Amino acid sequence: MHEVSISHAIADVVLKESQKQEAQKVLLVDIEIGELSLLNPEQVEFWVKLALDKTIAGEAEIKIEVVKPEVLCTACGYEGMLETKDDPLYHFVLPVFKCPQCGSGEITVKRGKECKIKRIEVLT
Repeated sequence: MHEVSISHAIADVVLKESQKQEAQKVLLVDIEIGELSLLNPEQVEFWVKLALDKTIAGEAEIKIEVVKPEVLCTACGYEGMLETKDDPLYHFVLPVFKCPQCGSGEITVKRGKECKIKRIEVLT
């Protein structure tokens, strides 16, 4: 359940950055989570809210955008989306992805693995 530790790290960054800005209140935390990060967005939201409870960010809106995977195939040059299945097994084994155009495993993931704070909106 790596969502807990990731969520606490997000909360720590939010609180440190809002303190640097001398914020009175955090209004919004905008997060991007890639489908290939294997994080459950609903769980991340739950744990972030819990970690921020009773702080200046306790009432902040938590906005999470799920990022679809994009790949580049070095075999055929395909550049685009990678289809993924919503399979709970992905949390226990490492899935093997192939190019949707030629079937090669020689792909580079360009987007979809990230988990990042895109924006923190504060009231100063």
